[in-house]
Amino acid sequence: MIDFHTHPVQVADLFDDDPTLTRAVQDVFGLWMSPQPLRTYELHIEEAGADKAVAVPLDCTTAHGMTVVSNAQIARLMELTDKAIGFASVDPRDPGAPQRLEHAVSEYGLKGLKLDPALQQFDVADPDTAFPVYQAAQELGIPLLIDCGLSWAPKGRAELARPLALEPAIHAFPELQIVISHFAWPWIEEAVALAVKHRNVHLETSILYSGTPPESLRHALDRVGLDLLDRSLHAQVVFGSDYPRVDPKRVADGVRRLGLRPALERKIFNDNAARLLRLEVAVA
Repeated sequence: MIDFHTHPVQVADLFDDDPTLTRAVQDVFGLWMSPQPLRTYELHIEEAGADKAVAVPLDCTTAHGMTVVSNAQIARLMELTDKAIGFASVDPRDPGAPQRLEHAVSEYGLKGLKLDPALQQFDVADPDTAFPVYQAAQELGIPLLIDCGLSWAPKGRAELARPLALEPAIHAFPELQIVISHFAWPWIEEAVALAVKHRNVHLETSILYSGTPPESLRHALDRVGLDLLDRSLHAQVVFGSDYPRVDPKRVADGVRRLGLRPALERKIFNDNAARLLRLEVAVA
C-alpha cells in the first residue's frame, strides 16, 4: 500500500541544519506543530496500512521567499527511511526550474514532481513558466502531483487551482501523468471530467471539508458515483492522505468504508500508484 501524498514537515531531522524551516512550515504551509522524531512519521504511515509514502517538498521561493522542505532535505529523508519515495518541487517562475528538476531527479534520485499553484502562485496554463516545467517532467518520465481545489494554507489562492485550467497542459503534454490532489474539492466534477476524458489524468483521495475523512470521502464520491469510479476511473485513482493535515489512517478508513470491490480497492491503495511510480514490484 502506498500513500501518494505526505508532507514531512514535522520530521525533526530535517530541521537540524535549516533554521528557516520552522518559519516556512508555520507562515507558508500554515501548520503550527512541534518537530517530531522520524519514527512518528513512519508510524503514521504504518498505522494506515501503508508500506511506502510519497514525501513532497514545496518550492515557494518567488511567492514567499522560502521552501517548505527542500529537494535536498527530501533526499536526506530517503536516506533515513526506506518508507519515503521522494518527489521534487521547483518554482515555475524561476527560469532555471527545468534544470533544477533534472538535477533533483538525476542527482538525488527523486521520483516525481510536486506543484501547488495556489501556494506557489503561478498560472498552470502559462506557456512561458509552467509549460517548460511540464516538458521537463514529461521528458524525465516522472509523474506530476499537483494540488487543486481549496488550499488550507493561509496564503493559498484557490482561484489559481481550478482543475479545468489544466486542460491546455494536458493536451500539450499527453505523456505526462498528472495526479490531481484532493479530488480538487470543491471542483470535484471538473476533476472527474478531466480524468474521464484524459487517461493521463489521475485523482487522489485526500479530501477533507466536512467533519471526518470518511464523511468527506463519502459525500464527495456520492457526487461522482461509485459506479463511475468502478467503471471508468478504476485505473486513475490513488490513495493519498495529505499528512500531517490529515491522519493517513482516517483517510484509509474512509476508503475502506466505501464498500468497493476488493480488486478496485487494491488498485486505489497500491497498484495504480505503483504503476505511476514505475515500481518493479508492487508493494503489498
